[in-house]
Amino acid sequence: MHDIADFLRRYPPFDTLDDEALTAVAASAEIEFHAAGTAILDSAEATAEFAYVVRRGAVELVIDGRLLDLLGEGEMFGFASLLGHEPLGFVARTSEDTLVYRIPAEAIRPVLERPAAVRYVARSMNKGVRLLAGHEELPAPSPAGRRVRELIRAAPLICPPDATVQEAARRMIDAGVTCTVVDLGDKLGIVTDRDIRTQVVAAGAGPDTPLSEVMSAPAWTIAGDRTGTDALLEMLDHGVRHLPVLDPGRRLIGVLDDVDLMASERRAPFRLRAQIARSQDAETVARTAAELPDTVIALHEAELPAAAISRAIASVHDSATRRLIDLAHEDLGPPPVPYTWLATGSYGRFEPFPSSDVDSALAWDGPDEDKELRGWMRTFAERVIGDLAAAGFEADRKGAVASSPLFARSIEAWEGAARSWVEHPDRDRGLMLLSVAVESDPVWGTTTAAERLAAAFARSPNRGLLLRRLAAAAVAERPPTGFRRHRVLFWTGERKVLDIKRAGLLPIEGLARWAGLSAGVAAASTRARLEASGAAGTLSSADAATLRDAFELVCELRMEHQVEQLRAGKAPDNLIEPESLRPLTRTALKDAFRAVARVQRGIATQLEFAVR
Repeated sequence: MHDIADFLRRYPPFDTLDDEALTAVAASAEIEFHAAGTAILDSAEATAEFAYVVRRGAVELVIDGRLLDLLGEGEMFGFASLLGHEPLGFVARTSEDTLVYRIPAEAIRPVLERPAAVRYVARSMNKGVRLLAGHEELPAPSPAGRRVRELIRAAPLICPPDATVQEAARRMIDAGVTCTVVDLGDKLGIVTDRDIRTQVVAAGAGPDTPLSEVMSAPAWTIAGDRTGTDALLEMLDHGVRHLPVLDPGRRLIGVLDDVDLMASERRAPFRLRAQIARSQDAETVARTAAELPDTVIALHEAELPAAAISRAIASVHDSATRRLIDLAHEDLGPPPVPYTWLATGSYGRFEPFPSSDVDSALAWDGPDEDKELRGWMRTFAERVIGDLAAAGFEADRKGAVASSPLFARSIEAWEGAARSWVEHPDRDRGLMLLSVAVESDPVWGTTTAAERLAAAFARSPNRGLLLRRLAAAAVAERPPTGFRRHRVLFWTGERKVLDIKRAGLLPIEGLARWAGLSAGVAAASTRARLEASGAAGTLSSADAATLRDAFELVCELRMEHQVEQLRAGKAPDNLIEPESLRPLTRTALKDAFRAVARVQRGIATQLEFAVR
């Protein structure tokens, strides 16, 4: 029994149990041996009565003869069926001689129904298992979750910087690759086939042009043990389609490109961005951006997590915004002063969903009260916002847009207003306008507006009242308490539908905003704020991890719901009917809601002591 307990405590979800609880689970476990090629669970239609943990060996989970997953030491299966009282949906068979621990329902259920197990349940469900009912067919494992080193298809082509473009092109054709890495000694450069077409052929440069004149350096790289999802996010963040892959010793082992990550390049966000950048008018931008819903569906079918899909939506939005700004400049003339166009709200955090509208703001170098300047900025902003709406990026319905005087100011005026909001957050809608400063991403422009606005909040010595108001707002939006039949239970009563944004995301985002600012972090994603607050101690590391895992679960559910609506040709929304949720999803959501509420109660207690 002690050997079983020692083994289990090394793996989630058992690693968070105290000694007494772990001993009880170990005492209930039965040891089973299964020879290679035999079935542990032989019926996909059966409901599991036990959870199984692999002690030694390997177990294949198979659907209709197709491999869904391969489990190794410490991994568990069967628990989702057990918790949700649903059919397994797969057959479990051994691929080698295997030893498993069989744990009965009464022992494993309390382990998985604790708030501390939210992370394990959420991540296990997100691993190819749909959160909504009625989607039993699961996609094949995609590159998204595999290690980058496993996705490399060929050895890298390396050329010296003085090699000619003609020589490099010939070697690329011979090797069947679309880029060459340039060895610069202490760093790497990269030249792609597109670089050769645009910077050499189209520009009229000669074939003897050295690679050093057309390469991108230093090249963005990625470690081989990162996942395909990580690689996709890096590509989207940096606007590249190739990533040199490095081993732990920082040695080059290959190059990953977007084709390695996406089954259908035609639907990839990279293609949309490239087409948008080449668009000659706003109508072409709109036609191209109209493919984004299909891209979102394809990314979801490729099993990319919600965070990656959100980043792709934000990336296409940013490309469309930049191109539409350039087109507006061509028609209206160059801007009278340097300025920055800011994406704020969910787009500023890189967390938009298909239903998200677009918040924006303008900050410029120059006088704030110049009527002619303001008139130009308003005309310009209205043009861009209208073109974005035609491209499918609807403006914020509450008017938080760059064409509004509230959200269009000189940088100096923004800083002055920010200082006022810090000291008087209840005045002039200070808390609402705070989003411009702490949730903004500069999409176009070269001014330091975003950094200066964020600094006005993060570094102010007089922000105590502001933080208290943010904390109060964060605990005011309480999550549901659970479900009863086809109703959602709240402290104030029952509701027929679950507003996954208001009930699930807003409480976590509010807590992250308060905790992040308390830690001195302004403009950042919700995940980054939670990580920073855990590191700084404004939230305990356990609370930060709990909130992050709850956030991931709710985001996955919201994304799946909206993708299903896109598939059906409906406008995406945030309203989920409780009966559409799988039983296991209900259980995980209830645990997540309770965990968020517990963190809220702790912060509310801190507020009470602060007031006293």
